[in-house]
Amino acid sequence: MRRMKRKGILLLLSALLLLAGCGSETESGNNNTEPAADFTPLTVADATGVELQFTKPVERVACVVSLCIDVLAELGLEPVAIGESGVRTIASEPEFYGEKGKSFTSIGGSFFEPNLEDIVIVKPELVIGLKGAHDTLRDGLTGVSPIYLASPNSYTESIAFLETMGKLTGRVKEAEEAKNNFLDKLAEAKEKSPKDKKALIMFGSDVNFSIVTDTALGGTVLKEVADYPWKVTDPAADPYGEGGIAYSLEKVLEQNPEVLFVESYSYSPGTKPLSEQMAASPLWSKLKAVQDGQVYEVRSPIWGDGRGTRSLSILLEESMRILYPEKF
Repeated sequence: MRRMKRKGILLLLSALLLLAGCGSETESGNNNTEPAADFTPLTVADATGVELQFTKPVERVACVVSLCIDVLAELGLEPVAIGESGVRTIASEPEFYGEKGKSFTSIGGSFFEPNLEDIVIVKPELVIGLKGAHDTLRDGLTGVSPIYLASPNSYTESIAFLETMGKLTGRVKEAEEAKNNFLDKLAEAKEKSPKDKKALIMFGSDVNFSIVTDTALGGTVLKEVADYPWKVTDPAADPYGEGGIAYSLEKVLEQNPEVLFVESYSYSPGTKPLSEQMAASPLWSKLKAVQDGQVYEVRSPIWGDGRGTRSLSILLEESMRILYPEKF
C-alpha cells in the first residue's frame, strides 16, 4: 500500500470528503450526522486497542476479511464491497449469501494489501479487517472510514465480536439471536456427544503443516465435544497466542487421532489438497484415521477463516456428523 501513488489517492480522498462528508481524521463512524433517536453514541476498542467512536448506526460496511462476511450475514446485513479470494469464496457459500455473494462490489489487490481506492469509492462507514494483516490500512483510511481490526481466538471472543457489531449496527436483537443459535447448538452437541473419539484439525498448503490446538478458535469448539488433546506445550511455538502451531507427523502419530479434519490452502494453480500431499510420507499410512478412511478435507474458508459464530456453527455441525453420525 505504501507503494501506491499517494498523490492520486489524496485527490480521490479529497473529492469524496467534499461530496459525502464520510468521516474525519479521528476514528469516528460519522461525526457529521446527529445521533439516531434510538442509538446511543458509543466508543469501542478493536483487537489492537484502538478506540473507535460512533454517533449513529453503521450501515455501510466493507469487508477485507472473512469474519466480516460471517458477522454481517448473522446480522442480516450485506457488505458494500468485499475482498477477493477466500472472502469472496465464503460470501458465495450457500450458508451465507449464495449466488448473490458473487456479485458484491469487489475490493481488488491482495489479502494483505487490499486496493485502497476500491474501498474509498464505496464510501464505507466501517471497514472490518484482521489484526496483524490489515493494520497498515488504518493510515490510508484516515478521514474516510474507521477500520475495526478483529482477531478472535476463542468462540467466546467470536461471540463478543458479534455483540459489538450488533451494537454498532443497531442490530442487537439479531446479534442475540445469532449468539443463542450457536450456543444452543453447542449445548446440544455437548449433551449428545460421548466425547470418546480423538480428533485433530490440521492445516497448510504443503507438507510443512500446522495444527489447531485446543486454544485456537476451532479447537475451543472441538474440545467441548470430542477428545481433543492437542496443546501448546512450548509458548515459543505460538508467539502470537493464536493456538496454531507447526507440527510433524511423528508428533501426530504419538496421539494417533481417529479422525482427521484437513484444511487445505492453495496459493498457486494446481496445488494438490494437503491430505494428498501428505500421502507421500510413509508415516501418513500409519495413522489410524488414514487406515480407517477417516480423513476429511473440509471447507477451509469456513472452518479456518470464517472465525464468526455462523462459521463455527457449520464447523460444529459438520464435525459432529462425521464423528458421531448415529447421534447427529
